[in-house]
Amino acid sequence: MGYVALIPLLPALSFAVLAPLPRAWRNWLVPVSVAAVVASLGLSVAAFAATWPGGHEAHAQTAFEAVFAHIGGAELAFRLVVDPVSALMALVVTLVGTAVQVYSVGYMHREERIGWYFAALSLFTAAMLTLVLADNFLQLYMAWEVMGLCSYLLIGFWHQQPGPRAASMKAFLTTRVGDVGFALGLLVMYANVGSFDFAAVLHEHAWQPAAATAVALLLLFGAMGKSAQLPLHVWLPDAMAGPTPASALIHAATMVAAGVYLVGRAMPIFEASGVALTVTLIVGALTALVGGLLAAVQHDVKKVLAYSTISQLGYMFVALGAGGFVAGMYHLVTHAFFKSLLFLGAGVIIHAAHTQDMREMGGLAKHMPVTTAAFGAGALALAGVPPMAGFFSKDEILTVLVHEHQYAALAIALAAAFVTAFYVARLFFRVFTGPPQTEHLKEAHVEMLAPMVVLAAITAVVGFAGPALGEFLGHEIPWPEPGVAALSVGVAAAGLAAGWWVYGRRTVVLNTRPLKERFGVLYTALSLKLYFDLTYDNFVVKPYARLAAWLARFDLGVIDGVVNGAGRLWQALSAAGSWFDTRAVDGAVNGAAAAVVASGERVRAIQVGRVQAYQALMFGAIVLVMLLLVVKGV
Repeated sequence: MGYVALIPLLPALSFAVLAPLPRAWRNWLVPVSVAAVVASLGLSVAAFAATWPGGHEAHAQTAFEAVFAHIGGAELAFRLVVDPVSALMALVVTLVGTAVQVYSVGYMHREERIGWYFAALSLFTAAMLTLVLADNFLQLYMAWEVMGLCSYLLIGFWHQQPGPRAASMKAFLTTRVGDVGFALGLLVMYANVGSFDFAAVLHEHAWQPAAATAVALLLLFGAMGKSAQLPLHVWLPDAMAGPTPASALIHAATMVAAGVYLVGRAMPIFEASGVALTVTLIVGALTALVGGLLAAVQHDVKKVLAYSTISQLGYMFVALGAGGFVAGMYHLVTHAFFKSLLFLGAGVIIHAAHTQDMREMGGLAKHMPVTTAAFGAGALALAGVPPMAGFFSKDEILTVLVHEHQYAALAIALAAAFVTAFYVARLFFRVFTGPPQTEHLKEAHVEMLAPMVVLAAITAVVGFAGPALGEFLGHEIPWPEPGVAALSVGVAAAGLAAGWWVYGRRTVVLNTRPLKERFGVLYTALSLKLYFDLTYDNFVVKPYARLAAWLARFDLGVIDGVVNGAGRLWQALSAAGSWFDTRAVDGAVNGAAAAVVASGERVRAIQVGRVQAYQALMFGAIVLVMLLLVVKGV
């Protein structure tokens, strides 16, 4: 299966071709990026077919290997392997990536820097594919960091505007907090196992509960940053400042899914701990409910979907925390399709209405039937309405909770499901029904509609593949149990009905003021994002700024004062004519000072206090490492 190495390599080569070129050439060669991801999709289909039927007997097949270091008796290698999990993830990533790139051709066609956008999109796709095809945690971490770089570039694509600049830095710094936990987890892992390989860490090593808990909780903390779990979720809504197609990729099948994938891969460590599974369950349940409540009060159509993503990721963590690895992966797959569909639909809506504020929309269904139908399919899947894919995967999570007797988590999950259906109805009725708020509405270009139609079709049918998917992954996914299915559908129907009652019955003007007054305190708290951002600002950002200002004053007042005083004393001694000849000492001191100043001028170039410069240095180092690996592999 040597061709598997081309799956991440082709998008990476697309970036390598586009990035160094002048802007005009780069823009002209955008089809290279699209062709690369389409080719990767074809190869992913071949790899998936070669792995079928999977199951317990399926073994990982190495497609590429390059050993780049030895530490003690451990071998550090770059390997690409295919097993049922990685084959499935590669197929999902390339399928969604292809849809996003084709859609972007129409969405971004007027952008002056469209070539750079496609270059960053290619690198992002290559990093995620490298992550899912890795066979060791160190390589996974390397790809994880490249994805952080790409998310920074894509969120801040419109860097000339203050909003995207601030959002990109917020995403970078917040996810870095989680990455510290991931890095520490790798150190503890190596100290216990002496290896980063999946086989050695997950299957051969006998984990003790204390060590397993330490590693699992640190990995979970890293996953919480990437997958936007409470309290590290604050970066994801602000990331909506980036281009909408990039949001579809970041928040559907790539970056946010990486945390779920990490916890799923490391499940044997979490199971050996026990405590870590409970923490994962609690974090996921709270995130699912809080994300849904925050989505219900947003007016920006993209932020509704952003908080929805946070909530659905919480659902996946609930499944993993209850021991339902396949249930979590199942929801990850279905969510990738219907959430990317919804984001692409949001892009069409924004293009047509020239606003992101739902209060300024309405009546789009009459003018945009294809978009309405496709978006409606994604909305029903998100709400958990059969026969859409979201119903099957969400039902499987609820079934796991019932079988594991996690009734508190089940109650929270059902509450989150009700809220989800409510804000889905709110979104749909505000945007597509009622009197039109704008004129001259028209359907989008075919290159934007075609990916949406394909994703809508997949969303409508992929849920029926649940049992086959379970067999492929080596675990059972049964057809929905009647009792759990009835409960799930009933909750979704109640949420949709409540949304229709508040937002769907209007004929002229919608007045929700009485509802907001009835839930005054709760609504105020939700509108302020439950004070998460205010808390970070008052207890993290501002104290850090005050500390930095104090250190600057200390440096100028104390350190510089001591140095200047010593300098004046030396000049006085020299002028008075000391008992020894000061010329040689002066020469040595001045020479040393000149050398320090000269070296400082050079080193200062890499310590400019700009996140962009640090990202460039990190990327350069990664590129050098990758080149060494390729050379050694050849």
